[in-house]
Amino acid sequence: MRTFQRVAAVLVYPAIMCLGIACERDTPTEARPGGMALSVSGDLTDALSTDLGQSYQVILSCTDGHSVVLWVDPATLTSLAADVEAINASDTGVSCTLDSTALDPSSQTTAWTVYDYNPSNNAIAPRNAPDKMPATTSNSVTTFDFLPGKFTALLTTTDRSLTGDLSAKMLTDEIRVSGPATTFMTQHNGGANCSSNFPATVRFYFVSPSASGSTVGTPPAGFYTQFWWSNPTNVPLTAGNQTPVTITAVVSDPDEWSDWNGQRASSSPEVLAAFEKAIQNVQTVGLSFGGLCFFETGVTAEYPSGTQPPYEVFSSDFSEML
Repeated sequence: MRTFQRVAAVLVYPAIMCLGIACERDTPTEARPGGMALSVSGDLTDALSTDLGQSYQVILSCTDGHSVVLWVDPATLTSLAADVEAINASDTGVSCTLDSTALDPSSQTTAWTVYDYNPSNNAIAPRNAPDKMPATTSNSVTTFDFLPGKFTALLTTTDRSLTGDLSAKMLTDEIRVSGPATTFMTQHNGGANCSSNFPATVRFYFVSPSASGSTVGTPPAGFYTQFWWSNPTNVPLTAGNQTPVTITAVVSDPDEWSDWNGQRASSSPEVLAAFEKAIQNVQTVGLSFGGLCFFETGVTAEYPSGTQPPYEVFSSDFSEML
């Protein structure tokens, strides 16, 4: 399926307004509302002054409702903070925060984790506690419920058997949905033509904190090329019960992926170099939920009034092949 490539502002700040949205960039559209002053939280400053041998969980969130999570060492965290400070100083509009928490290694998990936007729709949080209805995995199949009123953003893993050097791999996933939902929607007009919340979609996604590089934007920021979405490969979510759909993406094909800033890996030598480093150092891999314009705005199931559990079930049979 051919997608409509988008940028979030026509003439002014075309790159920045795609920030965190992983938006498509061929056909311009209207500027999005909001005024983007990126800021770094106090938690980040505190983290940078602590044990230099520590690793950190970082959540980068913007007021347009987009959020990503990654795990970094102190050097990468310092670089990421500098990038965000540079964007903050540019005074380009949309408000973002960078929150960092020092991690206890014993608390980290490689299991598949589903992330939802919190009630403010500005940041994501994992469903880890049993009462949060986390994702469950049996053999290669992972399932989770779409919770009423929640926008699900990501389903990812840091399993070492599925991450690392993926440059010779092809990602495959058989995706199915089943249950009482009538349809699905994204948010922030992330669907068709950046003017609708329909259709909702799901696509491949991976993170590589080591892959900092230059990209087009005002100002440029190295972290754009740490995040990649399959483009155009996706599955539209249009009904509560759909025939299983299998999608594939060749990890090394630069024409099949675009970064945080909406740039295809093949868009320039600089972006391509960062992409090639990224695919050899993947930290997190899985699926992202959004629309055809903005790839990680989250997806929610729409239920008939009064629907009680069991809810709509999403199923992913993810694999990698040489």
